Amino acid sequence: MTHVFNQSRRTLLKSGAVALFAAASGPLPLFVERAAAHAVSAASATAARPKVLVTLFLRFGMDGLMAVTPYTDAHLAKLRPNLMLSAPGTGRENSRLELGDGFGLHPAMASMLPLYQSRELAIIHGVGSPHPTRSHGTAQLWWESGTPGDRSNSDGWLNKAAVALPAGAQSLLPAVALTEQRPRIFYGHHPVTNIRNLEQLSLQGESMEFLQQLEAQYRQQSNPVLRETASAGLELARVLSRQPAASAAYPAGSTLGASLRDIAQLIKADVGLQLAFADSNQSPDRKGTWDTHSNSAALGGPFGVMARDLADSLAAFRADLGDRWEDVTVVTLTDFGRTVLENKRVGTDHGRATAMLVLGGDVHGGNVLGQLPERFERDALEDRMDLPVTTDYRAVLGNLLQTRLGIADLGAVFPGWLGQPFRIA
Repeated sequence: MTHVFNQSRRTLLKSGAVALFAAASGPLPLFVERAAAHAVSAASATAARPKVLVTLFLRFGMDGLMAVTPYTDAHLAKLRPNLMLSAPGTGRENSRLELGDGFGLHPAMASMLPLYQSRELAIIHGVGSPHPTRSHGTAQLWWESGTPGDRSNSDGWLNKAAVALPAGAQSLLPAVALTEQRPRIFYGHHPVTNIRNLEQLSLQGESMEFLQQLEAQYRQQSNPVLRETASAGLELARVLSRQPAASAAYPAGSTLGASLRDIAQLIKADVGLQLAFADSNQSPDRKGTWDTHSNSAALGGPFGVMARDLADSLAAFRADLGDRWEDVTVVTLTDFGRTVLENKRVGTDHGRATAMLVLGGDVHGGNVLGQLPERFERDALEDRMDLPVTTDYRAVLGNLLQTRLGIADLGAVFPGWLGQPFRIA
């Protein structure tokens, strides 16, 4: 029996029950009540499927004007002479991809063009925080807390959204972050699971006899929280262990791709997932980040490798989900945009407004929304060098929370915000 206990402990530490117990920050009784009450069965697959919001944080400041460029603007070409790339239709390797209305998509994001053409991708330009800062740490605080300018609020808006979700069926895993540590966006009192990857929740390969021994041991626990959480964790591990492998090829070595693959697995497993989070902060070759201060024009430079990883990961995610894509909406966040003016290192520095990407089977996209300057002249720019913020990022998120997740009270998610949701469709 001693051998069984030691083996059980090792297995659980790398799998469902204890991993879920340790990762579910917040009031455990609430977590237990929601998780242990859920029993996955064939009937659950036929129930109404929940909508899922997947939030991706593009850490360190994604250059929205580089991703989606108004390439016909001669004034912008003067401010970014080395960053405009070739116009669509020139046949060159660095040619932008035509989106219409004078906008071109970065060539490294080619795998996202079919999503735009099928109206599954919308792009919102001129988005940002109303509270200016060029500090990565402060900017990320504003975007993740949902209360820009207010340092007294340390909770994240995704945690508040988890609380505000309409009451529905019990769920094994309503919210998850595919991160090493709990991200600030999920800080708060509501229980949230963060895991590095789904292997932490898997019991694949263990014998039925061994699983029965694990269950028997935890049923004997006097601590009801540990007993019920272990039961829920084992149930979740069983469900995930029965799932087939991903049906799409994600980029090799990509942390973002691996996170999206695991999120797709959770969605297809019908564990009740509604809120998911992942980071994009480093390229698969570990040489690129979104903080593109130099060499931004090269397709193999930092912007190009990050943009390709993002686009290829999202394209694989969409293919992997199949008809479940109709249930999913993906939105991107970032610290801030970059300066409109290129610097001496053929890059850009910390700026203001950026572009947000919204993808999904119910997005009705195929357009570039938002407001940009009529002409990119210095006098039309904030501080004569930045893209002005014309849309508060909370307006975009507010639309998604209302239309996708049915959260009516946006004030509960974004305290103090009195704006109106930005209409995407």
